[in-house]
Amino acid sequence: MHLSSRIGVLLPLVAAALHCADAADEPWKRFILSPHSRTVQPISVHSISGDAIVTSNSDGIVLTLNPSAQVSLDFGVEVGGLLSFNTKTEASSTPLLALAFAESPLNVREISDDATGSVASQDWDRELNVSLPKGVWHYSMPAERFRGGFRFVTVTARAPIVLTNITCGIGFSPSQADLTDYSGHFFAPQDELLTRIWYAGAYTTQTNIGPANSGRFLPQVRPGWSYNSSAGVAGPLLMDGAKRDRAVWPGDHGISGQTALLALGEAGLQAFHNSLETMFYYQNSTTGRFPYAGPSTRSFNGRNASDTYHAWNLIAIYNYAIFTGDQAWVEGHWKSISRGVDYILAGLNNTVGLHNQSTRYDWGRQGAGEYNSALNALDYHALNRLSSLAVSLRKTDLASSWMAAAARLKAAYNKFLWDFDISLYRDNTTTSLHPQDGNALALLFNLTENTGQAAALSLALTRNWNSIGPVTPELPDVISPFISGVEVLGHFKAGNASRALQLTRRLWGYLLDSPIMTGSTFAEGLAANGSLYYRGASGYNFDAAYTSMSHSWSSAPTIALTTRVAGLEITGWLEWTFAPQPGGLSEATSGFRTPFGHFRVEWVVRNGTFTATLETPPGTTGSVNLPWRCGSVTIDGLRWTGLSVKGGSTHFLHASGCQE
Repeated sequence: MHLSSRIGVLLPLVAAALHCADAADEPWKRFILSPHSRTVQPISVHSISGDAIVTSNSDGIVLTLNPSAQVSLDFGVEVGGLLSFNTKTEASSTPLLALAFAESPLNVREISDDATGSVASQDWDRELNVSLPKGVWHYSMPAERFRGGFRFVTVTARAPIVLTNITCGIGFSPSQADLTDYSGHFFAPQDELLTRIWYAGAYTTQTNIGPANSGRFLPQVRPGWSYNSSAGVAGPLLMDGAKRDRAVWPGDHGISGQTALLALGEAGLQAFHNSLETMFYYQNSTTGRFPYAGPSTRSFNGRNASDTYHAWNLIAIYNYAIFTGDQAWVEGHWKSISRGVDYILAGLNNTVGLHNQSTRYDWGRQGAGEYNSALNALDYHALNRLSSLAVSLRKTDLASSWMAAAARLKAAYNKFLWDFDISLYRDNTTTSLHPQDGNALALLFNLTENTGQAAALSLALTRNWNSIGPVTPELPDVISPFISGVEVLGHFKAGNASRALQLTRRLWGYLLDSPIMTGSTFAEGLAANGSLYYRGASGYNFDAAYTSMSHSWSSAPTIALTTRVAGLEITGWLEWTFAPQPGGLSEATSGFRTPFGHFRVEWVVRNGTFTATLETPPGTTGSVNLPWRCGSVTIDGLRWTGLSVKGGSTHFLHASGCQE
């Protein structure tokens, strides 16, 4: 049968996701990637095959298709939800057409990328066949066929048919009527890439906020997909990914929770809260250990446990507590928090002084176990931060005990794990492996004993870098934006902002602008060569179509740009720090909103003079830490002597004669 391609005139379309320039006082708004409406249409045609005519009318793109014709439509950015359209046909055969979804342009084809399971043939999910009576009908995808993440949809005709009014009802961040309503912002006027990276991290996280009933159904269907199971105790939930797994993973929350808070404010807090409540609900009543993952996962059903994700969960709880200042919430969960800390203390109760990892389930890395450096760095930070929270809440006995345990752990960490020869920590006490995760976490969480050691560790981590990013030794042939994001934050902790921004531009610039990406969200991970064969030999069966292209554990630069570069960070109970690290930038502005008030900063540095405008909420106190030696520093016209700064008003800081 001869097939011809007839392409009609495609009238110009206006994409809902494209934004006009905003008022001069808020230039950052043009970088927001979120759609203006919760109902969006494709903005262009990606490809056409067979006997197809593509035109447009007031309802958007019109497809006139004959059998075997195929048209792939592009929404311009990552979207997710349920597709609907109108059909007209005189055919009585079924199915009339098939739908296939893809996040990456590489996976635009007659079948979908894989959201349900990984298989080397890359065809687990396949297509969604659609059967309708002849005549004129309106079609909406069944709720169980919820597709949480895609940029492209491919329509393949099985019979002559006309499709009109093709739309996607956005399913993510369901509590937001206006998806562009961000309470946080960041803007670096002379570095558009960094600004774009901040907003891509924010959008990635927003696409990962889903309804509670949109978890992956188990046992997994094949072929096809079904996302209609309960993923938590209440919704919306902060999930790990848009397309998959669509589950609560506490390790991810160490990054994604902070991004949700900083970028999305109330909507992010709500989803983060519900995810933490899910972890509290399923906490082991005997041991105090939190789950490795939430319901709607095989890990949960298989009762898999993780010492590292337990510690990550405690860290996430701390982050939520200080960001909300919700004392009633903290007090209501204090017994559960204490039991979670007791689990760590029980693990440290040995002659070595380190936690012997009882289970190897983690972020996907290989070879965990024993006195693992990543686990013990996480334990240290959980003990250190929760002891500070206990002090703020006047639980002094617990605070003293937890601080002492943290100090003993840090001493043992350096005694048994530090390798003086190469300035890196070992993965455990018996191996020669020097992992990215344990070292990045140690750098970020201040396990080093002095600034010289931190500087040496920061430099040593660059040995893992290739032209795209760090290749992690503990998971061969993999670049992990999750662990590399921890590394970015670690370089800032070591005072090396230039190195942190170099890595940010290198890896996240690739994740944003490579032609194999969505152009709007950050992927879960990469192979070392930059391809989508992430974890190909370690659990993903060389299925590049399975890799998630919108995974909020990859959003660490959004955190770094607000809290390290712009420099305004909540660091304790109603406490904040202003410690800008320009890293070569000459100006930046950022802000975010919490339940107890608004934080905003804007600064400029030129020719040794630094000026900043700082707005913080009443009832808070803060400290100022500039990265230079300055001849003069004033706040509100008065010489600053290093004392704390009260919140509740706008402060003006001026520093002159500043040198590195």
